[in-house]
Amino acid sequence: MQNGLLIATLRTKKNLTQEDIATYLKVSLPAYKLYEVNLRAMKLEKLNMLSNLFNISLNSLLDISKSIYNYNENQNIDYKYLGFSLIFIRKRNKISQKDISKIFNISIPTISKYEKKPETVPITYLYQFAKTFNVSVDYICGKTMNKNLLK
Repeated sequence: MQNGLLIATLRTKKNLTQEDIATYLKVSLPAYKLYEVNLRAMKLEKLNMLSNLFNISLNSLLDISKSIYNYNENQNIDYKYLGFSLIFIRKRNKISQKDISKIFNISIPTISKYEKKPETVPITYLYQFAKTFNVSVDYICGKTMNKNLLK
């Protein structure tokens, strides 16, 4: 789900090796290599670490936004706010958990789990959610209060 080519480009510009980034992310080198070739989706916390390291938005790392600038006011993901955002945006759009489960082809209990325990939300769900509702992933995660960063 992440833009592996962009990550590799940013890593190279900083003169870092794949091993350097794997160590920074506390993942194995083979796992990191799978991130760069887009064969394995990163966890949100790891993607956020790269966002901070490269000073780039989550939206850019997910290839949702072509702007590579980081407009984030916060370095950390606010998981409480993330859970609130998932519920608020869904309800603001008058969509039930049942409806969203059909849209994303996942179970209602899974949707409920993501809303109650947002630290379990996979990046693939956040990506789909942001694209469906045209809202910034950085905004959903509480890294910025600017929800319109998808340009």
